[in-house]
Amino acid sequence: MKKLFTTLCVFAGLVLTACGANNQKSTDSYQFWGKLEEGGSFASFTDAAFLLNLDAEGKTTLDKYNFASYDASPAASNKSYIASYMSGTWKAVKKEGVDALQIKLAFIEDDGSEKDPATYYAYESDGVYSVDLTVALVKGQAFSRTVSMTGQKGQKYADADAFIQAYKKDFVEPESVVKVNSKANGGVAYFQQDGKVLIYVGTNNVANGTYVKTATSLTLKFGENEIPVTLTAEKGSFTYTYDLAGYQTIDLVFEFPIADFAKLPVIEQGGQTPVDENVVLTMKDTTNNATLTFNKDKKYTINMDFGGNGAFDVQKGTWSFAGYVVTLTPESGEAYSSTTNDGKFIIETHISWGGGAVNRDLHFEDTQTVIGKFMAA
Repeated sequence: MKKLFTTLCVFAGLVLTACGANNQKSTDSYQFWGKLEEGGSFASFTDAAFLLNLDAEGKTTLDKYNFASYDASPAASNKSYIASYMSGTWKAVKKEGVDALQIKLAFIEDDGSEKDPATYYAYESDGVYSVDLTVALVKGQAFSRTVSMTGQKGQKYADADAFIQAYKKDFVEPESVVKVNSKANGGVAYFQQDGKVLIYVGTNNVANGTYVKTATSLTLKFGENEIPVTLTAEKGSFTYTYDLAGYQTIDLVFEFPIADFAKLPVIEQGGQTPVDENVVLTMKDTTNNATLTFNKDKKYTINMDFGGNGAFDVQKGTWSFAGYVVTLTPESGEAYSSTTNDGKFIIETHISWGGGAVNRDLHFEDTQTVIGKFMAA
């Protein structure tokens, strides 16, 4: 009897040990990482990094970080980071005779139900695992992308903050001659030296176009759409309407001081017109074939073309600007001040040259927007 009891106890012990072994879960954990990067107008909505964690309890979580938003704040408060974007389970299996990690992922609804469940298999080669996940860009929507993930046994990133720091992007503003902020909605227009204009909303590049500038006008072109810029003596203004991925349109209203207009290079259709960097402005009196040139060193020259007799500098002096008025002080004689009338910027001078052989009143006229050039000089 004693021998039988001992045998039963040993047998029971073996059964309990076996049962315990069957209930044991893997002590291994794995981590996978990968990113989707497409760029373009809506990069901040599509570009993302993904962190897939397979814990020792057989649970799986997929975290998502929209790095193109340029938000690298801690995960706990980072609106561009979504912990457990998808969740599921995993286990080690043989797939067609090959060792693999079976990974199940789904969106988990508030009631605990699964949405869009899918099963994936990760394979190992020389200690490195790989798997391709099909991930919806927005929960509950049909837009999805395939993300290639690389993995390893154990952790690559200690926590979500380390993951964010590894994938964060630092925003570098485009180079520009003039930068203009919109009055609302976070718009920024960058005017570049080569005639390009870039529209951003925050750090998201929503439109690329070109501009054409003359001495008195500025026109923007985005695709086939032209946007005229309204210019006055004080400011320039324009409105760009951008389409937010087909869901709504947003008006970006831009205003800039007229001095910024003067900073833009003259750009004609098809390319840039060479400009003398020392010249602030030239004005014409076509009746008398006269040209008035203002230089950045605060000197001016009036040149007259006498046809077959040649062209000569008939007056030189200095100029000054104050209170939207330009004053010309010739080397000899009285000073002259500009006037504005009906949107026109006017300078009238008198020329006495060549021992009195040339004795004329000259009239130079342009739009009042050219005042901005003196403000910037």
